[in-house]
Amino acid sequence: MQPMTASPSATSAVPALRTSSADLETQLRMIHGLITARFSQVDRVAVVLYDAVSGMLKTFVSSTVGDDTLQNYEVPLSRVPSLQALAESRRSRVVGEIAEAFGAPTEHTRWLKHQHYRASVTSPVFQGDALAGFLFYDSKTPHAFTEEHADLLHDFSELISHLFLMQRRLVHGVVSTIQVAVDLARTRDFETGQHLERIAYYSRIMARALAPVYGLSDEYVEYVQLFAPLHDIGKVGIPDHILLKPGRLDAAEYEVMKRHVALGVDIIQRISTDLGLKGSFQKQVMCNIVSTHHERGDGSGYPRGLTMEQIPLEGRIVAVADVYDALSNRRAYKSSWDDAHVCAELRAEVVAGQLDGDCVEALLEAKEARMAIKLRFADAREPGDYA
Repeated sequence: MQPMTASPSATSAVPALRTSSADLETQLRMIHGLITARFSQVDRVAVVLYDAVSGMLKTFVSSTVGDDTLQNYEVPLSRVPSLQALAESRRSRVVGEIAEAFGAPTEHTRWLKHQHYRASVTSPVFQGDALAGFLFYDSKTPHAFTEEHADLLHDFSELISHLFLMQRRLVHGVVSTIQVAVDLARTRDFETGQHLERIAYYSRIMARALAPVYGLSDEYVEYVQLFAPLHDIGKVGIPDHILLKPGRLDAAEYEVMKRHVALGVDIIQRISTDLGLKGSFQKQVMCNIVSTHHERGDGSGYPRGLTMEQIPLEGRIVAVADVYDALSNRRAYKSSWDDAHVCAELRAEVVAGQLDGDCVEALLEAKEARMAIKLRFADAREPGDYA
């Protein structure tokens, strides 16, 4: 069997599905329903994302019979030699008895055994020559899959891979296009690359921690991290004399600065429409981040003066990440604060009703992860900064 790569004929043998509005997990559940109509022994279908930058495998989307789902899990590919071998061979694998085939005590293997999965089919998914992830079919019936069964699943695998890679291309196309504007903006020195990376990873900490409480999908968590650095993209349209002013803005200048939110939303809307993401789940998350990360729970934020329950969670997450990073690092008008001062201030803003308490605690409780991000993406130190 060959690895999955999207092809023009990927949907030829199965019913056509809309690909513009539903999130990938919803689409996967629809396909799983089609699969079980023909192969009732398929109890789980899952797509795991591979992040080439970090070398991590991350749970992304899945559909299961029942409520047993593995979420919020990531592991370096280098620590899963069986999958690493599949990626290197670019071939699929059929396992008749999971308990016998996998002796390594990884969390994924333990979870499969705990949920009584017995057999599996696994295929690497490639985008061109680059590994994009893995596709899993799992069954609670031992020896449920033969090579013939795996071949019969091939058309469904092609469809799932097509949808996964198409959404991956579209989303990364939007981000790459906007990144051009971000890079141009950086030449004006209003945001450092380190700031944007920190915002992304702080946002991921919160989204992952809140996922079990809020029922967030792994797909949502990925998009929060991916889109968080775009939060202030509208600043590319703010005049230099305001954007680069070394001190605090006066009232009139601040009103001009606040326009960057509407400018950012317009940029997102235009590029999303041009690249085929209009009305999509991804575009909604992206727009919510850009449009609401300056809103505050007590209604004192901008541009709409929303209250806490009106602000989408992704906006609340990025707001906390942005405030935490602003306080933790030097600005033209202030020195950086030490972590104890920053934590105290964030909790004070929770008490005042401005920041979301769940988001703040999710970030502050992950001290080791926060410190690792600050160290990895540190700005150049300046005299007068706190230690």
